[in-house]
Amino acid sequence: MSMFYDGNETLTHNALFNFIVGNRGAGKTYWSTGWAIKDFLKTGKQFVYVRRYDTEFENGKKEQFFDAIKEQFPDNELKVKGYKAYIDGEICGHFLALSKAKIEKSTSFPNVNKIIFDEFVLDKGNYYYLPDEVTNFLDLYETVARARQDVRVFFLSNAITVTNPYFLFFNILLNGQKRFNKFKNGDILVEMVQNEDFIKMKKQTRFGKLISGTSYSQYAIDNKFLRDNNDFLGKKTGKSRHYFTLKYNGNDYGIWKDSSVGRYFVSKDLDPSCKMVYSITLDDHTPNTMLLKGGKSLILKGFIDNYKLGNVYFESMNLKNITYEIIRLSLI
Repeated sequence: MSMFYDGNETLTHNALFNFIVGNRGAGKTYWSTGWAIKDFLKTGKQFVYVRRYDTEFENGKKEQFFDAIKEQFPDNELKVKGYKAYIDGEICGHFLALSKAKIEKSTSFPNVNKIIFDEFVLDKGNYYYLPDEVTNFLDLYETVARARQDVRVFFLSNAITVTNPYFLFFNILLNGQKRFNKFKNGDILVEMVQNEDFIKMKKQTRFGKLISGTSYSQYAIDNKFLRDNNDFLGKKTGKSRHYFTLKYNGNDYGIWKDSSVGRYFVSKDLDPSCKMVYSITLDDHTPNTMLLKGGKSLILKGFIDNYKLGNVYFESMNLKNITYEIIRLSLI
């Protein structure tokens, strides 16, 4: 058995949306590309390869798409011209930027049965998620699939964080490090790639030994989420009272407070009798909320001050990461 990623077992689960979260260099893109080529040669079915921004295709990156795998298909001509991929002169695939997907709404893709979205989770840096990103992707899926039910998606990513627009949209919560995790009656599969041979090999390299014992090693080699840790995770106490609600990205988050221990807790639980609802962004502002910034509300300022002091706890990793974003926005 190969030490690199093999998605053939993943395919047997017959999920519509497959989220593949794997170690850096584990071969996720390599296997997906090979799968697309083999399926085209066997059935004539095409693929769509998606990146978030058109700039990710620049500087010859599209044209190099087949370079790593060409040697596996010595009898076939693999090439890219413009936004089309060709095998032996026939179109086998299409390249699309999610940021421009709306332009493709009138385009027909009747021969496509697979979509590969590379790096669906972003790390901190120069790139950002698109506004209303998941809706943009679902629109793209509808454009490709129409009413067909055979179009499967492989979302590929390194283990950056569990808090991303897709997991939030589909309410995906991961418990532990189980390999296959099913949601939505099995139509969504989240695979946490774990290959012990690959991990051992990486740890024995010079670079693996250099980063041994670091959080980066846990991320790049052991496939642990880079930006997530269990600090400040905890359930609210029985004496906690619903202090106020924060509305962000269309979701409500309960801020609870236990005055006896001087701690705040962020929870998805809400007390309907609590009428104090605050929004941070204009998009979340409704007639029943108060739009505010950190410097204009003593209540929110007190919450942020306690966050800085380490007195705020979170009932899940998603809530912890989302609260960080809310506080960052409130201070802008």
